[in-house]
Amino acid sequence: MPDQPRPPFVLATPDELHMFDGGQLAQQATYLQGLLLGAQQGLWEWHPKTGALRAQGEIWLLFAEIEGQALDKLWTGAELPLVYTEERDRVREVRQQAAGNEGCFDIIFRAYENAGQLRWLRFLGRTVTVDDCAERVVFGCCADVSTVVSRRALYSLPGEQPLQALSGVGDGLWEWDLDADEMILDDACWAILGYETSPIRRIDRSAAAQWKARILSEDFPRVEQAMSEHVRGRFPLDVEFRLWRSDGSIAWVRCRGKVQLNNCGQPTRVLGTLQDVSGSRETLCRVERELQQQRAENVRRSDLLFSLSHELRTPLNAILGYSRMVELDASLNSDQRQRLGEIRRAGQHLLHLVGDVLELARIDSRRLGPSMESIRPAELVADCKRLLEPLAETRRVSLIFEPLGWESAYICADPVRYKQVILNLVGNAVKYNRDNGRVIISFAPQAEGWLRLSILDTGKGIPPERRDEVFEPFNRLGEEKGHIEGTGVGLAIAKRLTEAMGGRIDFDSQEGQGSVFWIEFPMIDAPDTLMSLPAQPEIPRQLPAGRLLLVDNRPEAASRLKEMLKEAPQIQCLVATDGVEAIFMARTLNPDVLLFHTAVPGMSAADLVRILEEDISTRATCFVLVGSDLSGGSHPTLPEQFDFVQLSKVLANRLVRSGQPVV
Repeated sequence: MPDQPRPPFVLATPDELHMFDGGQLAQQATYLQGLLLGAQQGLWEWHPKTGALRAQGEIWLLFAEIEGQALDKLWTGAELPLVYTEERDRVREVRQQAAGNEGCFDIIFRAYENAGQLRWLRFLGRTVTVDDCAERVVFGCCADVSTVVSRRALYSLPGEQPLQALSGVGDGLWEWDLDADEMILDDACWAILGYETSPIRRIDRSAAAQWKARILSEDFPRVEQAMSEHVRGRFPLDVEFRLWRSDGSIAWVRCRGKVQLNNCGQPTRVLGTLQDVSGSRETLCRVERELQQQRAENVRRSDLLFSLSHELRTPLNAILGYSRMVELDASLNSDQRQRLGEIRRAGQHLLHLVGDVLELARIDSRRLGPSMESIRPAELVADCKRLLEPLAETRRVSLIFEPLGWESAYICADPVRYKQVILNLVGNAVKYNRDNGRVIISFAPQAEGWLRLSILDTGKGIPPERRDEVFEPFNRLGEEKGHIEGTGVGLAIAKRLTEAMGGRIDFDSQEGQGSVFWIEFPMIDAPDTLMSLPAQPEIPRQLPAGRLLLVDNRPEAASRLKEMLKEAPQIQCLVATDGVEAIFMARTLNPDVLLFHTAVPGMSAADLVRILEEDISTRATCFVLVGSDLSGGSHPTLPEQFDFVQLSKVLANRLVRSGQPVV
């Protein structure tokens, strides 16, 4: 009786296959082998009892020069030297089960190829028993699944859900094995360096060594320190540095990551993203160069105005002097005297204008150095009141000073400049008042020991849409053709002088009812009760419910905002750490207001606004700039350290404009 044929295996030879079914099974098996023997796959067969093994496919050559050697180091051997350290026990367990029991198995693990690069491998197989000798045989296929598995592992991390969105805009994903000091990089990471695919095979260097060699030498210590602090001290990993591209050019990249711990709490690997920020860096450098040029031009312009103003004063004084001498001539008729009077008034107006320009030039060029000393502001206000009383009588305006018990308060300021500020503010309040109107000057203490001087007038007020123009030089808010003389520089000088002395200046106005301009300086002898008051003690308006998205990469800023909004639980606070994440959250969560800190790297405020306004789903989002360097145009702004009152005012105004009522 002929011997019973043993079951066919995937790696059976053609002669063995032709023993069955007249060659039909041979054709099917050959076809299946062709499908499975791709560049990223291979076949294998293992006899646990005898130790015999066979392997076929190009994938094995990534791990050894001979296919059988690769299979022994990855699956059948005792040491498994190519398998990632933490996964060897799991491979041995699956292998032992496969050798002892019939059935199928499927395992994914990491292994080092010849060049030291970590790859994810999938071993899919089946165990059968040969009837004639009761010997078990294990066979199956091996596939490289690095791209799919590494991305899936990154997406499954807590707090890393935005990575999938980031990868869609060209960011690379990477993994750093801390034990072996090796890295897995996806194609997007290599694309940043100018490679279409990983160059590890042809350069014979591991991914970690390749990336370390590509970092510019002057940036390498900073990158190494950031990585070390993240792994050892759990500091956030967010660092920008430069890399050499394959064509010799330089790329700016932003690297972010999150350390992963094992069951014992020890760091084992770091997962993260890599973003090409070369474009934004170039834009930032260009803006900085333009800013430096503008500053230099401002200095040159201020110097020119300063010298020109000095040169103009000499001939103007001569014109005024000679006009007064001619007016003394008794032979002049009334018509000639009237014309000389017009010349004198025009010359005086021009002299005042030149003086104002000279004052602005001195402030802008920092030639003005305030002589700070302890002063009693009430005494200076009283002097200014006496000087302005003739003007008030001419305008038929009541000028009232109410110190309200703060006659003995002291502040630190330049007395001459302080009087100049008062004369400008009170003079404007008198000149632009209505007939039989009033101007009330008063003192009032503020929080943290500041003393406020308020100048209230009963004029026609300032329209809300022109609020931003009030302190602009040479802007008289439509009064240029009116009968009131002026240069439109007084308020600009008052603001710059106040701030140069360390004070604060602002105003409130109601169109048709009047305005209140005020300046504040810290009191030297402020009572303890004032020092303990919170800043800005006004009671803010109650805000409607809504969503607020903060774009800021500083954790302390997000914590501070959330703590601040405890007073407004109806406001939901969202946080994004960069522009790309902000766009993703704006499109998916539809926030009502977006606070963008100007120091956030990677994307400018102008670019973010343009992207949001071009998208119909985010076009209605209100945009607010936060920071010390603000150039938001028509967008509202907040200072670096804003408080709840300032925030509530901005949010209330923006939500009202967007159609949501304020309670």
